[in-house]
Amino acid sequence: MIKTFPEIGLGPRLQVDIHHGALTEGLLTFSIVTISLVLSRKISGSFFMKTWISSVMKVTLHILGSDLTGGCMNPASVMGWAYARGIHLSKEHLYVYWLAPVKATLLAGWIFKMVTTAPSKGTTTAEKEKLNK
Repeated sequence: MIKTFPEIGLGPRLQVDIHHGALTEGLLTFSIVTISLVLSRKISGSFFMKTWISSVMKVTLHILGSDLTGGCMNPASVMGWAYARGIHLSKEHLYVYWLAPVKATLLAGWIFKMVTTAPSKGTTTAEKEKLNK
């Protein structure tokens, strides 16, 4: 099969420069993490409907990013391919497939928490300042 389709089994390859690749992987990861958080916490409904929406969005994002970076959005899945090719410690691999997705995941979680957290019902900062005087 490899003789027939030599490009199969090589894993994702970066087709753009390193900065565009990191931006692409970061945006794809940010999108999928945000979608997953919204589906898990904010949308009530059937488990199967949430699974279907999540699957369709992941496939869509993978297709959008596949021509540029491989559209993996998961550092662990890329690591096996990179290790097999011997490029698992290259700057390109670490920056695009590890650093960008991890940063995007943390950013998506932080922004989601900021947007969805209700303000506390306690005293405001202005009220606290008046009490301290």
